[in-house]
Amino acid sequence: MSDSAEPDKLPVDFQLTDPDLIDCTETKDRGCLKKVLTPGSGEESPFAGATVTVHYTGRLLDGSVFDSSRTRGEPFTFELGRRRVIKGWDVGVATMKKGELAELVCSPEYAYGKSGSGDKIPPDSTLVFQVELLAWEDEDISLEKNKKIYRKVIHPGTGFSCPKEGSKCTVKIIGKRGDKVFDERQVDFTVGEAEESGLIIGFDAAVLKMKLAENSIITFHSDQAFGKAGKPEWGIPPDAEVKYDVTLVSFEKAKETWSMSVDEKLEAAEQAKEKGTEYFTKGHLKSAAKLYERMKDCLGGDPEFKGEKEEKRVKMMIISHLNLAMTFLKQNDFYAAQKAADEAIKLDPANIKAIYRHGMALYGVKDYEQAQKDFKKVLQLEPANKAASQQLALCAKEIKAYLDREKKVFGGMFASKPPAVKKSTGSSDGKTVLQTETTKSGENVSNGDKKSGPDAEGDLQDVAMA
Repeated sequence: MSDSAEPDKLPVDFQLTDPDLIDCTETKDRGCLKKVLTPGSGEESPFAGATVTVHYTGRLLDGSVFDSSRTRGEPFTFELGRRRVIKGWDVGVATMKKGELAELVCSPEYAYGKSGSGDKIPPDSTLVFQVELLAWEDEDISLEKNKKIYRKVIHPGTGFSCPKEGSKCTVKIIGKRGDKVFDERQVDFTVGEAEESGLIIGFDAAVLKMKLAENSIITFHSDQAFGKAGKPEWGIPPDAEVKYDVTLVSFEKAKETWSMSVDEKLEAAEQAKEKGTEYFTKGHLKSAAKLYERMKDCLGGDPEFKGEKEEKRVKMMIISHLNLAMTFLKQNDFYAAQKAADEAIKLDPANIKAIYRHGMALYGVKDYEQAQKDFKKVLQLEPANKAASQQLALCAKEIKAYLDREKKVFGGMFASKPPAVKKSTGSSDGKTVLQTETTKSGENVSNGDKKSGPDAEGDLQDVAMA
């Protein structure tokens, strides 16, 4: 349909009693009626939570136009089924197909009711909207809203509660790629530990939005599924998107941190640390990081921590930051590693492991000058530290190589400073945003620590520093 300017009036050329009007309401109370002008394509319609894009013209029964996206020359986008628009739209648009053009007749109860809206919509008005459904995207339920996990609700489930981190869940799953089923089973797992139960890591985020008995089709980006390795035995190639039909059969709510006693918080943090280190050792790094984050949640500031228990809290908090730094280094997420090491240093400025890992994060982004300062600081605190000495030598080598290149290109005119990374802008999703080229995967960053493991306190060890 043309996006040209709309007239002040668009006649309503049908009667509300016409037999071809479709009652879109679940209760069949005729609060939202639909007359299809141009059928859409396909069999699917948008579900609650989808972000839909439409063109519309709204008018009174006498044809008076009170609003039009076409006049503005810009489609309207909203989240369906979340009360972002009048009830009639949530009900009516949910029945439309892509490309469909339809008249939606909304009774006052499904529009603006007894109050009306502004000067153009009187109280108790029945409204007629000519709506064209242009497109929609399923609901983005990824924690970072990065469009890596989408949900299409088939059955909305019951109640208002959803699982939380640490909740024990039972799900029925049917995994599909195209028309081929590659995984069909019922699985018990703890939220935050999906990998341990043989599930893809994306399930940890997906179930956080689900209600009891809900059935949804969930689409996982490869980052949240089988990644670059794929799963050849299931016919999943590298970097493949997959879909799962998921039903949340049951779940037990995990105890909220705020409702725990001091002793319970310390115990929960200890359990998260042990489980996280177990996952780290198995190479389940993302799951390990989630558990170290759970440690932090349990150990957050609480005036009830006093005396020895406060000392233990601080000690465990330092370990959580150190372990996160190591886990992020193993994933070459240098910004997140630097941030975690920073937090440990705030609590213990002379912590050798924290300073060393901070230096390794800087080395990872080729900020050799600043990394050099960290390794020198380690040697001031512990002169015999071989790992810091080795890294210091590597920094000197890289700086010299840079100066030699500059000298060769510019004849020494601009070779006065070694390379330094620009300041990072930060990132809520923990991604590396430092504005420089990062090292190749594994290059000198983890220091050959494939055998890293915890010490007696549960702190992950750099092999070169053990």
